Amino acid sequence: MKLFIDDAGAHHEVEVQPGQTVLDVLQAQRVDIQATCGGVGKCRRCQVLVKDDTGLNYRLACTTPVSDGMEVVVERAGTMEVLQSGMAQEFPLDSGVEGFGMAIDIGTTTVVAHLHDLATGERLATVGRPNPQIAFGSDVISRISASVDGKLDLMTSIIQDALCEMKAKLCKAAGVDPADVSAVAVAGNTVMQHIAVGLPPDTIGVNPFTPLSLFGDVHDIDGLGSCYFTRCIAGYVGGDITAGMLACELDRAGTHLFLDLGTNGEMALAHDGRIVCCATAAGPVFEGANILFGMPASPGAISKVAFKDGELKTSVVGDVDPIGVCGTGVVDAVALMVRMGVVDDTGFLLDADEVDGPITRYMGVENDGNVFYLTEDRTVYITQNDVRSLQLAKAAVCAGILTMVDAADIEVSSIETLDIAGGFGAYLNLESAAAIGLFPAELLPCAKSVGNTSGEGATALVLSNTAREREAHIVDLCDYLELSLSSEFNDYYIQMMEFEQG
Repeated sequence: MKLFIDDAGAHHEVEVQPGQTVLDVLQAQRVDIQATCGGVGKCRRCQVLVKDDTGLNYRLACTTPVSDGMEVVVERAGTMEVLQSGMAQEFPLDSGVEGFGMAIDIGTTTVVAHLHDLATGERLATVGRPNPQIAFGSDVISRISASVDGKLDLMTSIIQDALCEMKAKLCKAAGVDPADVSAVAVAGNTVMQHIAVGLPPDTIGVNPFTPLSLFGDVHDIDGLGSCYFTRCIAGYVGGDITAGMLACELDRAGTHLFLDLGTNGEMALAHDGRIVCCATAAGPVFEGANILFGMPASPGAISKVAFKDGELKTSVVGDVDPIGVCGTGVVDAVALMVRMGVVDDTGFLLDADEVDGPITRYMGVENDGNVFYLTEDRTVYITQNDVRSLQLAKAAVCAGILTMVDAADIEVSSIETLDIAGGFGAYLNLESAAAIGLFPAELLPCAKSVGNTSGEGATALVLSNTAREREAHIVDLCDYLELSLSSEFNDYYIQMMEFEQG
C-alpha cells in the first residue's frame, strides 16, 4: 500500500503495511510531529489533515489506521526563536587552538546548537529546532518506554541526523567548511545523552534509576566526529544541569539556588562548599504539554496574560493570531485567576456567578466544565484540568526546593541568588511564578532568568580547559537527593498544592 505525505510542502510517497497507524509511518519516516502522550490518543497533539475514501478532515495520527492511497498533510506553526545569554565567555579560552567548535544542547523538547571560532571564542551562528523525538512522547519517561519497545535505534538515528543537519546549517550560515569543525561538546539530560550515543536508557526508568553511563567522556558520531558529552550527576540530574551549574558558577562562594524548568524540573542548591541537587516529577506542563490548548513557545502561542482597565491583555509569540498557550502564558493566566478570585485556594475554577467584577466576562462553560477564556473569540481557554496540571507541577518544584533547603540545614531566607534557566524560565513572569507558589515568594527579590545555561555551559566546555576542570570540580561537590524516596518531599508536596489568595 502507498501513503502520500505532505510535510509542510515537502512531498513523500511511502510504502505502508496493514495495521500501521499514520503515527507509526510518520515516526518511521522521521517526520517531526508532536505525540506528547506517546501515541495513546490522550494529548491530541498529533492531529493531521487526512484525505481518504471517507473524505477530508482532521484526525489523530496515532488512532488513524493507514489505507492505500491515503494522503496526509502535516502542518507547521512556524520557526522557533533561540534565546542566548553569552555567559560562557567568562571562562578563559584555550591558547594556540584554531578551527571551529560546536556546542549542542539536546533538550527533551528542543535542540539548540552554536558554532564558535575556537581561537577568539566568537559565536558565529546559532540554530534551533524541535527535538524530532517528540514523535515518541513529550517527556523522558515516554522516550524510555519507546526504547523498551525496541525503538532506541530509530530515536538515536533521528537525533544524530538532526544534529548533522544543524551542523550543516551552522557552517553554511557562517561560511565555514564543515571539515574545520574540530571540537564538539554536548549537554542534555541523562536520558537524552544515552539516546544520542545509542545507549539504552531503560534502567533509568525503574528503581533505583541507575544510568548505564554518567558520561564526561568522548563518543564518535558519524558526521559530527568526536563529541564530548557533559558529566551527569544521576539518572534524572543530567549533563544539562551540570552545564547550567558551570555557566552560573555554583562552585563559587555564597548560597545559590539554580532551577532548570523545562520538560523536567531539575534544581541545585549551593551552600558552604557543597551542592545539593534533585529532580522533581513536574511533568512537561511548563513546555505546554498536558494543557488542552498547550503548545511550545512557537508562533501563535499566548506567552503573557494580564488584566488591565477591565480587559484581558495577551502577548502572542510571532505577533500572529493565537492558536494556543505556552507554559509562561499558563502561569500568567492561573496567577491572574487566583488573584482575581476565579480560582480558589484549592485550585477550583469557580462558576461565573460566584465571582464579581469585569473578569466574569472571561468565564464560561465548555464541555460541561468551567473555563477561563484567553481570546475574545473564545477559541483558546484554560480548563479545570489545566489548572490542576499546573498545580501539581508547581507543588513538585516548590517542594523540591524546600527539601533541598532542609538537606542543606539552612533557611529559605539564607538564599542569596535564584537563577531560573531554560527556555521556559527565560520568558517567565517571575511575579506570576511567585504568586502561584512555583518558588517561595520571599525569593522573588533575588530571582532572575538566566536563559539557556545548558547551551552556554556546553559552549564553555568546547572553548576552555578551565571550564572543563571546573565542570569536574562541580560534580565532585554534588550530593544527589532521590525525592521519590523522601517522605519529607511528599509532605511538602501536599502542603504546596494550595494557592495563596491575595
